[in-house]
Amino acid sequence: MYRVFYCVTVEHDLRLVAVAALLCALSAFAAVGMARRGQSAPDDRQSLWLIVTGFVTGVGIWGTHFVSMLAYEAPVPVEYGLFGTVGSLLLAIFVTSCGWTYAVRMPQAYGAPLGGAVVGAGIATMHFMGIDAMNVGANIVWNAPLVLASIGAGVLFAALSATLLVRVRSLAGLAGAGALLVLGVVSLHFTAMSAMQLVPSVPGVLYDAAVSSKLLAVTVALAVVFVISVGLAAAALDVILGARRKAEAQRLQALADATFEGIAVVREGLVREVNEPLCDMLSLRRADLLDMPVSKLALDAAAMSALADIDDTRPVTCCLRGRNGGGLTVQVRARKIDFSGETSDVLVFRDVSAEERVRARMTHLAHHDTLTGLPNRLRFREALDDAIELAWQNDTMVAVVIFDLDRFKEVNDVHGHATGDALLKTVAERMLDTLPDKAIPARLSGDEFAVLLPDVSGHDEVLGAAQRVVDHIGVPVVIDQLTLNISASGGATVFPLDGEDPDRLMNQADLALYHAKGQGRNQVRGFDPQLGRMLQERRLLEADLAMAIEDELLELHFQPQVRLGDGAIVGYEALVRWNDEKRGYVSPAEFVQIAEETGQILKMGEWVMRAACREAVNWPESRRVSVNVSPAQFRRGNLVLSVQQALRASGLEPGRLVVEITEGVLIDDEDRALQVMRALKDLGVRLAIDDFGTGYSSLAYLRTFPFDKIKIDRSFITGIEDDREAQIIVQATIDLARALGISVVVEGVETFGELAALGCQPDLVLQGFLVSRPVSRGHVPGFDSFSAEQRQAIADQVNGGSGDLLRDRG
Repeated sequence: MYRVFYCVTVEHDLRLVAVAALLCALSAFAAVGMARRGQSAPDDRQSLWLIVTGFVTGVGIWGTHFVSMLAYEAPVPVEYGLFGTVGSLLLAIFVTSCGWTYAVRMPQAYGAPLGGAVVGAGIATMHFMGIDAMNVGANIVWNAPLVLASIGAGVLFAALSATLLVRVRSLAGLAGAGALLVLGVVSLHFTAMSAMQLVPSVPGVLYDAAVSSKLLAVTVALAVVFVISVGLAAAALDVILGARRKAEAQRLQALADATFEGIAVVREGLVREVNEPLCDMLSLRRADLLDMPVSKLALDAAAMSALADIDDTRPVTCCLRGRNGGGLTVQVRARKIDFSGETSDVLVFRDVSAEERVRARMTHLAHHDTLTGLPNRLRFREALDDAIELAWQNDTMVAVVIFDLDRFKEVNDVHGHATGDALLKTVAERMLDTLPDKAIPARLSGDEFAVLLPDVSGHDEVLGAAQRVVDHIGVPVVIDQLTLNISASGGATVFPLDGEDPDRLMNQADLALYHAKGQGRNQVRGFDPQLGRMLQERRLLEADLAMAIEDELLELHFQPQVRLGDGAIVGYEALVRWNDEKRGYVSPAEFVQIAEETGQILKMGEWVMRAACREAVNWPESRRVSVNVSPAQFRRGNLVLSVQQALRASGLEPGRLVVEITEGVLIDDEDRALQVMRALKDLGVRLAIDDFGTGYSSLAYLRTFPFDKIKIDRSFITGIEDDREAQIIVQATIDLARALGISVVVEGVETFGELAALGCQPDLVLQGFLVSRPVSRGHVPGFDSFSAEQRQAIADQVNGGSGDLLRDRG
């Protein structure tokens, strides 16, 4: 240690030592600064900066070495060989460049210290190679321990400097690395100089190429300062340009991230750059995508092929794979760009998953029913066309079955459309549960369903499958604690046995359905060629009936009602009749049913009410007119308003109008029936329960509802003289009505024998053929006179008591 101190203070010019120290510090800090720049530089410029770092390190330390050598006051003349001196410089530049490169680029823990050790070794090699280039008139004697100490110090401090530089990226780390490098250079140089001793000898021959010490000192100092200055200026300029490039890159990245589309730059099949929307789109991080083969983004082989063959002429649609493995439908466009000096492909991805879902949803809605999810009429027709074409090819049979719910309108009218919708969904589920897997069910409209059965063996198989559907649908349905008893009817036809054209097959199944409904519903019928003619006649009848109602071509006939005690006419029941120009007289049982099924009953009922009131206003005030109201009028029509308007238009006293209601109205919805009947009573209208005894005949009706009259159905009167049970039932009903203060009308009395069976009950009112058949409105005024004899005969028999069978047998 003393030897080193003595060497520095006694054997060196301290002024030049200070200059050398300044050069050493300047070059060391410049070297570590450039190494830090190389560490943070992009890959394409990192190698250049590490070479520059090695160059500045080598030149700076070499200059420090020679200025220090010039500061050494040797006892003999010293000159330096040109080739050895330049060789030491080149060797220092090369070795330190390798060391810095290894220290910065090696990711292992030992990379930085090992690279720094290489830098220290390069500095030591340069020092001793420069000593070897000296031409002196003396012998050099080395102190081996000091030589080893100098080399060890240089290598150790350089290794520590590189380690601190790489691992501590703060400004303090940079300053510490520079200080350690200065310490390493200084300790190496002066310890090595202390290890050297010159022993004078006979002067040798100096090389011609030797340079003057003073000139060399000036040259070295200026060169080192110039090199370091250029290096620092280049570093500063690169930092400025790098900041600008970084700001520009951030601006471009921000613009790319601000787009709604995902962007990826692809070169040689690898993803080189991406924006944030693409990362969000795929639920992946940017680090996950960089350097990934673009083919790995494809979900399937089709997408992989699309990404490989994409060009800038047209977009392609494919599916990408996200983090969770799910598919993402995108539309991709491609374009060639110059990216970082190399031609690359920029791929723009637009997420069209939502559009695809909307398109798929629209397609589904276009071919499926929104309520039940079943195929709709359009999709069913397409399936039928395909099935028929396949049946032609394979010589097989195809069946079409059409189902319709029985009295579904009543469910909607009474319980509301929400209940009706729930019922339709239940029916669809039951169909799916019952039908074979190969069947294709569909909802055509309203409560009409259809089923396509491919590859069937014949009518028996089709009817059996259809009947199972009908049976399963007929099981009671519970909806919101409401139990609905429903049923369905079906019609079936088979290709090619019944026809070959799809439209014809659909029509034939429809005909068979109408036939099933006409036969009592809740059943399935196959197509019969005669059904076509029947349906055509029915539809013509429907059209003509609608026209007759619209043009008021129907007629009213009136059946008289006579009091048994005195034979007086107390009123008439209005009965609608239709005498068609082409068909002649059409039975009411036929056209009234058609009116109910087609909904024309509402308009027809309103006309009957108006016409009956208009006619009755001309009768004697003691006579009433009775008008039958259909269940459809009672449930769907505004019956109270219709009656009110008819009374107002005709001027008829409300008490002269009797509204006749069947028991079916009461059974369907008692609460609504009671509400409507009370409103009619508020108008002053009288109420009668028609066909009493044919339905449930609940006695509670007589207590709950405000009836003024009971009409005993003709089914109890026909043959009553020979039916003891019928006599008891009729008499019990009459006695009950009397006790409740309700008048009684007996319908269907056609013979004096039936009249005799009723006994002497002068307060009863008789309606039947025994009095008269219904008469046209033109015959009502003269009915009093031409029926007087018959009415007297009826009164005489009742008053004479000759047929009081009920009383006698009671």
